[in-house]
Amino acid sequence: YFYSVMSPSLLAGASHLPVTAIEFLTQTTVLVGAGNQLSLYDIAKRSLVHRIRVFKDTPTRIYGIIVRPIGDDETQKVLVFGAKQWAVINVYQGLIAVLYQCRMVDWIKAAHWCWCPQRTRWMAVLASAHNRVFLCDPEETTGKVIAMAQCEERCILYSAAFHGHLLDNLVVASGTVFNQVLVWRPQWSESDSLVDKRLAAHDGVVFHVRFSSDGSELVSASDDRTLRIWDVQAGGAVKETLYGHRARVWTGAALQRYVVSASEDGSCRVWSRGQKDEHAILWQSKKNVWTLAIGPSEDLMVAGAADGSVFVWSLDDAAVGSRLKSTEMLKASDLPLPAEYYPVIRSRSEHIRCFFMYRQHRSVDTDEPTVIAVMDSGCVLRKQPDSEWNLLCHVPGLVGYSVLGCTLSGDLAAAGMRDGSVMLLGGSGTDPWPTLQLHTARIDLVHVAQATSKKKERVFDLITVDCDCRIVWSRVSADAVFGWRPVAELRLPGRARMASAAVNLALGWAVVGSHNGGLYFFDLPREDLSGSSGSDPLVLLPAVSWPLAHADGAITSIVLQASASNSRCATTVVTAGKDGFVQRFEISLDDRNGQAASMTACGLHARVGPAAASQSGSASIIACVRRTASERLTAGSVGGLYVIDRRLYAVTFYRNRLVLVDACSHTDVFSVAFAERDRRWQVHYEDGLCLGFINKMQALVCPVSSRSHRENYALVQGVSSLDIRAISSTSINNRSAIIALGGEDCVLRVCEITSRGTVECLARALKHSSVIRCVLFVPGTGGGTRYILTAGGSCELRCWTLFGLDQSVSLLEWAVAPPVFSNDCDSRVMDLAIVSETCDSVLVAAAYSDASIRLWRLCLVANKFVCVAHDSSRAHGRCILTLSAATVADTSEKAVTVLFSGATDGRVFIWDLTRFVHKGQCATDSDHDIREPLELGPPIAVIDGVHRSGVNTLDTVALPNKQIAVATGGDDNSLCYFTVSSSVLLEGAGSVDDCDLCRYENAHASAVQQVRFVGTHKLCSVATDQRVATWSIDHGSITMLSMECTQVADPSAMVLLDPNKENGHLELLVAGIGIEAFEIKPE
Repeated sequence: YFYSVMSPSLLAGASHLPVTAIEFLTQTTVLVGAGNQLSLYDIAKRSLVHRIRVFKDTPTRIYGIIVRPIGDDETQKVLVFGAKQWAVINVYQGLIAVLYQCRMVDWIKAAHWCWCPQRTRWMAVLASAHNRVFLCDPEETTGKVIAMAQCEERCILYSAAFHGHLLDNLVVASGTVFNQVLVWRPQWSESDSLVDKRLAAHDGVVFHVRFSSDGSELVSASDDRTLRIWDVQAGGAVKETLYGHRARVWTGAALQRYVVSASEDGSCRVWSRGQKDEHAILWQSKKNVWTLAIGPSEDLMVAGAADGSVFVWSLDDAAVGSRLKSTEMLKASDLPLPAEYYPVIRSRSEHIRCFFMYRQHRSVDTDEPTVIAVMDSGCVLRKQPDSEWNLLCHVPGLVGYSVLGCTLSGDLAAAGMRDGSVMLLGGSGTDPWPTLQLHTARIDLVHVAQATSKKKERVFDLITVDCDCRIVWSRVSADAVFGWRPVAELRLPGRARMASAAVNLALGWAVVGSHNGGLYFFDLPREDLSGSSGSDPLVLLPAVSWPLAHADGAITSIVLQASASNSRCATTVVTAGKDGFVQRFEISLDDRNGQAASMTACGLHARVGPAAASQSGSASIIACVRRTASERLTAGSVGGLYVIDRRLYAVTFYRNRLVLVDACSHTDVFSVAFAERDRRWQVHYEDGLCLGFINKMQALVCPVSSRSHRENYALVQGVSSLDIRAISSTSINNRSAIIALGGEDCVLRVCEITSRGTVECLARALKHSSVIRCVLFVPGTGGGTRYILTAGGSCELRCWTLFGLDQSVSLLEWAVAPPVFSNDCDSRVMDLAIVSETCDSVLVAAAYSDASIRLWRLCLVANKFVCVAHDSSRAHGRCILTLSAATVADTSEKAVTVLFSGATDGRVFIWDLTRFVHKGQCATDSDHDIREPLELGPPIAVIDGVHRSGVNTLDTVALPNKQIAVATGGDDNSLCYFTVSSSVLLEGAGSVDDCDLCRYENAHASAVQQVRFVGTHKLCSVATDQRVATWSIDHGSITMLSMECTQVADPSAMVLLDPNKENGHLELLVAGIGIEAFEIKPE
């Protein structure tokens, strides 16, 4: 194919642009404007219904969507506007169609439907940036202006709004650049319309104005980070001024019960009317929530952000207080005075030591559970819903000391004592509760969990650890009476102390986490455990020890689950720690032919253990533990993990705030000001989720379930609200295109372009400390595993492994290059190029801003980068911007590998790397570990004057005639093309003058950011002028084939996907602030 004609590809659905306009079409459908695309979503089914491109010939973004007030059940008319254009849209049975589009002479700030009695039809009213209002007839395809009204205040507007659907009652509110809001009525005559009210209180420009539904109030959002509500009918007085946002406020709305806003700080905020402090902060993106829409019943809000996300929020859930200022806002139950329940207690020393919650009566229709508190005096008190505290018993062993653990449902709790005994507590247990003598020393930690998934069996695992670090695992039966037996003693190596644990006998594993971040895996031989007696527990040693699994702090929680992997007997382990990370590990049985491999750097630990031998009867079957995911959930610490309705939730602490986070969607469910050092909190789930806290002689219970009547969710997932600087792609047999993205937010994202018309994030990782400038998939890695190279600020160079692409996807850091020391304190990696790869190693060239080039050999087996060569002379002398490697055969048919580099001086250097390409050589070789990097040597050729300023981008392709074709784009807006023969490469010509250099001056209106070959004689380019172009190379000349506008702001990266299998079309992705797809069709 000769690819030439280019048109935006909407059928592929790969475009993911900032959302700038949203409006409800019905109670269950919304229209979303992103770029010049208009999409219809069904929020009930959470699916995309239809998508079209509205303004086809220009890069106009949609900034407003207005639905006509009256329409039939099947057909609805919609006004859409952006910049100086507006269009009339017809929505019929879920299909969107553009009836016609028109152009205005001024920037449009607002649009409105208004009934005109003289013409007996609905008219379009448009407010422009020069404080004028135009009346247009939408029935005429030319958009003819029927009348115009000019406000007497001839100023520039940032915003405008209308109220009233009758032409005679139309009211306009204009937000000016002079911090005022002008309220006026259009007079359709040659004279200026007078201003009725001047609303002046803001300290910044007014970005948005909106009338309330009855027109009595006006809400304004400003640059001064406030939201103000004006009483329009009472002379324009300020009714409320709402603070809270950390940056500029873009939009807001005043409803009957709530006030909502969206801001540059990436959040939406909800206030109840009459309240100064916001009830909820709904974080949606890292930066800029541009728009929001309110449902017809005013109970739902849909918000769109700069990262392309669309979130559906329940205002009723938010307004009841999902974010509390302190625990004092919770319902508190004060304990009675000690003399009232145990007269011998001294009042000053009495306090709650520990507590737990459970549901005593399932028939009681209440959200509050029963609370049992263990007091410092040894008294055990109970508080049932709608009743007072009462004394259950007094236990002398609990006086002055107790530690408690309980199940998530509260069916069983255990209190550890100073003398090493454990008392079992439970809502349906016997009276008195039994006491078990499990230790001889003080018990420091108690862990209780349901042993089986069937709650009716009421069998529990009890793990206790004493101050001598002795860990005892017991089984407890709590049917009619309590029964228990010690099962095994788990011994940790060295001086490790248990901080958390999890046991699953059905899966055959127990996992213990230590205070120093270590993980210890115990395989459980079922036959031996089932025959163990209470007096002689089995002693188990760790089968796998993983020191510093969480490098910074204790492991606070562990969850064991059956893995979804195809691996034999696979088990997934999820851990959380004080370092704020949530990690996933997989335990599987593999055939290693009797050799136990250990790869601690990447997280692969192996051993031959009882479980493996019992499964196969062969010593060649060993169990392997591999870290499959690692993600920082919070900048603080994670206090616990909980599986509720098959979803993973986490309790996090940061800046003295407790937050309950949905770890699957990364959304906050509930938060309250609460210091982690108190350590007196509990999570309870039994037909409803509750959080409990204690404060001296108070018990505070918060039924979270009553605060979450409706689930908040992402209708469209976000990608990045900041600039995407690098993009790469790969393909998998049973998946659509897989892309990797990196940029200003330092996050590496792996996304899939699905056949459903969405860009879905599969995995993400935040390890880079500065901007990611380079992302490359390593070619040649097959199966379900891919390797990704990333580099950028602070000279960071990392390798990642992406595996599980055939099922659940995991992204794991595989290797990190050693630090690079430079005289330039702000040195960074500018570009990467893969020189060669084998089955176990990759040779990578890296360009640095200090004018140096380094060759790194990455050993995929040893997880190690080794610098094999560098350019110590810094031949370029300027910052190197781009690299590209190519291989061509010489006259003797031997392969010659060369590297092309371009810098800010406009020159291109050619380097011979053939001697560094050694097949099968790996970075674990001893000579690589001890020697200094070799000299890269001088460049074999220099091509002067390729560009008059920086060479921003460079691409190469090998030609059939033993030549290498090179295409470049520069800061001088031009494209260049030249060829280099193998003879020049072999002779080392030094300065090359005869390379058939051809140039296309001013190929773009601004700097060319990326250029890529399509075949051997076609090019694609993208520049900061938001233009994407295709070019033809023929007989030493460059000819433009097509040029299109892109909706992506600040485009800086581009990638070509594999040809479509059905029609052979190529798809081109452009990335910057957003992603847009283009389709390159064959001639």
